[in-house]
Amino acid sequence: MKYIAIFSSGTGGHVYPALALSSNYIKKNYKIIWIGTKQGIESKVISNDAIELLFINAQGIRGKSFINKAIGILKIFVSIYESIVILRKYRPKLVFGFGGYVSFAGIISSFILRIPRVIHEQNAIAGTANRINYYFSSEIYETFPSSFRKYNNKIIHTGNIVRDIMNKVSTPDEIYKINELQLRILVIGGSQGSKFLNNSFPFIASHFVKNSISIKHISGKDNKLILESKYKKYDVDVEVIEYSDNIEQLYDWCNLVVCRSGSTTLSELGKIGRASILVPFPFATDNHQLLNANYLAQNSAAIIIEQNESSIENFVLTLNLLLLKNDRLYSLATNIKKIFPDHAIDNITKNSLKLIDRNNEN
Repeated sequence: MKYIAIFSSGTGGHVYPALALSSNYIKKNYKIIWIGTKQGIESKVISNDAIELLFINAQGIRGKSFINKAIGILKIFVSIYESIVILRKYRPKLVFGFGGYVSFAGIISSFILRIPRVIHEQNAIAGTANRINYYFSSEIYETFPSSFRKYNNKIIHTGNIVRDIMNKVSTPDEIYKINELQLRILVIGGSQGSKFLNNSFPFIASHFVKNSISIKHISGKDNKLILESKYKKYDVDVEVIEYSDNIEQLYDWCNLVVCRSGSTTLSELGKIGRASILVPFPFATDNHQLLNANYLAQNSAAIIIEQNESSIENFVLTLNLLLLKNDRLYSLATNIKKIFPDHAIDNITKNSLKLIDRNNEN
């Protein structure tokens, strides 16, 4: 049996691209051993029999108390030992890390065992683990150009991996071909919802006549009833959704997306082509959400509204301008489709499998 080891855990930004790539490797007759943690979402989303899920004791140390940092450092050594045991047992042909603290153990252990190893960085600035992983990796794939602030042949700008279902979503030409007088706004707060968007967007919407905007707002778990009551107070045309497993249907409906600027969401918007207003999460590690958003805004591919005391006023002004200049929506949508390289999953699969072939020849 041929194995590839995937080290990915934590949030959807790490897990969902890894899951999509795993499916591609399985089609190439590989079996996947997925090494994660019991705290991550991977145990909830992995259901493929060709993926064997294993856990190690890994823990982050940034932003922790002194005691938790000490525990985290100890767990780094424990997780490396556990990873070495797993890799010796399964002898994978390739180790693939998707960032985060769990990937550090995978890259270091595979370096020790001389197994080909690659990493993928999702954000415009590499995270702590991947900045270290860089020095031990055979090849590096990045979503945004220059996320490592280094330039050499082992870094390949591939873009991010998005799910196949995004290929079936309507194109910008289909969505924006009619010059509409209504904004169909999809507000995405993520699986947990965005407290800021939940609190502010009903009031923002109240500044517009009812037939000029229609809203579908993903509230996050346990926020639906409260958010519905806020919108009801302003008599807004809205559907509040707690969580959706069919985000592609919502993308098909909207002509404007309001969201945070995590890499997965931006990559999906780039794949399908949708105008967007980005509200970077101000407390993201290394301020990576603002850096992600800035890259798009500098290429006329998105509008940024930062979360501060002027946010509501800026939203009202921006939405009014978009209502008056509908062609701006189409321009944003077509520009974001050009921002990331096409065929990320195929290019990453091809390049990583070449590493296996080269290793077999040695």
